Amino acid sequence: IENVVTSFAPRPKKAWWQSENGVEHVSIQLDLEAEFHFTHLIMTFKTFRPAAMLVERSADFGRTWKVYRYFAYDCAASFPHIPHGPPRRIDDIVCESRYSDIEPSTEGEVIYRVLDPAIPIRDPYSPAIQSETQWVNHPGLNLDWEQEGRNLQGRAAGKLQFWGSHPVPPETASSACLCCEGAEPSPHTARLCTATCVGAQPPQLRTAQPGHMQPRACEPNCAQPWANVLSPEPLTAPCCDCNEHSRRCHFDMAVFLATGNTSGAVCDGCQHNTMGRRCHLCKPFYYKDPTKDLRDPAVCRACDCDPEGSLDGGLCDGADDPARGLIAGQCRCKVHVAGSRCDRCKPGFFGLSTDKPQGCQRCQCDPRGTVADGSRCDPVSGECFCKRLVTGRSCNQCLLEHWGLSHDLPGCRPCDCDVGGARNNMCAMETGQCQCRRHVMGRQCEQVEPGFYRINLDHYTYEAEDARLHQGSVVDREPPTDRPASWTGTGFARMLEGGWVEFHVSDVPFSTEYDVVIRYEPQHPEAWQEVRLKVLRPSPVSASSPCGNTIPADDQL
Repeated sequence: IENVVTSFAPRPKKAWWQSENGVEHVSIQLDLEAEFHFTHLIMTFKTFRPAAMLVERSADFGRTWKVYRYFAYDCAASFPHIPHGPPRRIDDIVCESRYSDIEPSTEGEVIYRVLDPAIPIRDPYSPAIQSETQWVNHPGLNLDWEQEGRNLQGRAAGKLQFWGSHPVPPETASSACLCCEGAEPSPHTARLCTATCVGAQPPQLRTAQPGHMQPRACEPNCAQPWANVLSPEPLTAPCCDCNEHSRRCHFDMAVFLATGNTSGAVCDGCQHNTMGRRCHLCKPFYYKDPTKDLRDPAVCRACDCDPEGSLDGGLCDGADDPARGLIAGQCRCKVHVAGSRCDRCKPGFFGLSTDKPQGCQRCQCDPRGTVADGSRCDPVSGECFCKRLVTGRSCNQCLLEHWGLSHDLPGCRPCDCDVGGARNNMCAMETGQCQCRRHVMGRQCEQVEPGFYRINLDHYTYEAEDARLHQGSVVDREPPTDRPASWTGTGFARMLEGGWVEFHVSDVPFSTEYDVVIRYEPQHPEAWQEVRLKVLRPSPVSASSPCGNTIPADDQL
C-alpha cells in the first residue's frame, strides 16, 4: 500500500486507511496469493468518494494489468477515450459516474460487480465468463484513484471477505475458493459440494494482521457458483433444501444472483405435487393445506373447482397471501360467480352454466313488483320473488282483478269494478279501467252516460238482521263517516259454516221475473265454496200465471 497510512484498530468500523495529503494519485494493491473466483467489490469511504478512480487486476504477479471498470465524476474529462454508460456485455470496459458524486460526504460507497445482474448470461461456466471471474497464479487487485483537491480518506467500513477465508479490511470482496493445485475432491464429499483438498495442503490466505498466516480449507457450500466445478453430477441432500420432497438439485447462476449471492441451489424432480426452487410451492391445480407442515407429503391438495363457474380450467390459489388477497384453495371464479368452489351465482344473477362466458346472467326483475332487494331472483330458475298482489316470472304483472303495478307494499290495487255497471271485475292493468255495460262509464263503471238513469239494484230489500237465523248472530255496525257504507240496515248477520238465513218475502206486488241478489262480505280472502238458495212457495204455481212454466228445479239455486 503506497502513500497511505493505516491504523489496525480492534473495531474495523472505527478505523480506516487515510491517504497522504498532497499526493494526487493513490493506489491500493492486494495480493490474493491463491486461486479465486471474484464476484464483487464494495468500498466505503470515510469522507468524499474519489473524483476519478479505476479497478484493475493482474494474473502474472503484477507484470501486466487489465482494467475492470473506470469511475469518474466527469468521465469525458478524466478518461476521454473510455466509453461512458452501463456495460452491455460482461467484458465491456466502461466509465460510470453514479458512484463519483460529491454527495454523500461520508459513508459513500463504490460498488463493482463482475457479473452484472442486468446482463443476461446464458452459460455461467463458459470460458469467457470464467476468464472474467477466475484469478490464477497469485492474482492481484489494484485500486487507483485521483484526489483532485478532495480530502480523501478511504475508510474500512466493512471487510475483505473470500468464501472460506478470514476478513481483511478495508474493502469487501466476495469470491469463491477452489481446491489446491493438484488436489482432487474427496470422493465421498464431492456430491456434497465440498472442496476439501485431498493429497495437498490447503491454500494459505493472508489475514489483516502482518506476519500472521492461517491455513483454511475450503468449507462446504452447497449453493455457490463454483459447486458444480467439483462434480458434474447433480447435487444431493443435505445440500438441497427441498423440504423433503426431493433429494436432488443443481446450481443456477440466475437464482444465485437474484438471492444476493446467497444460494443458487434449485431442486430437481419435486414430488408430492410440489414445485419451485426448494419444492416449497404446489403445482398448478393444487394448493397448500394451511393445516399441514410444508414437509408433509400430503401438504398439496387438489383444487376442487366447479367447472361451470371457474376460470383457467379449475385453477385455484396455491397458498394464503393476505397482501395479494389470495386464499389457499380459492378457485378463480367467472365474473358473476361466487363461492370458494365457484359453484353458485352472485346475488342478482342466476343460471350457472359452462356456456356462459361470465358464468351467470343477470336477474330480470321489475323492482316495482319484487320484495326486498329488487335485483334478486332464484339462482337456478331466475324467477323473481314477487309481492303479494304481483305475478309473472319477472314480477311485472298484477294478479287478475288488480291493476297499477307500483312500489307500494302490496304491489298492485284491486280493480273494484261496480257490480252492476261492469260486466265483471276485470280491469286494464295499466289504467284500472273496468269493462262497462252499455250506457255506463267511469273507471269502475259506476256512472251512467248523460241522458240515462238507473234505479237502485236493491229495489226490494230484506235485511238479514231481521230474518230468521240458524247458527248465526246479529252484529250492529255504525256506518263510516268518510265514505258510503257498503251495507244497509242496522248491521249484518254473522253466519257460521252450515248455517242458514230465512227471509220472509210478503210484499211482491205481482207475479213476474225477479232477480235475487244476496250481498255478503266474506271475512276470509277466499270465496265461499257453496251458497245454496231455495225458494219456498206458499202454493203451487198456476199454469195460467206468468210463472206457469216454472219447474221445481228452478227454485234450487
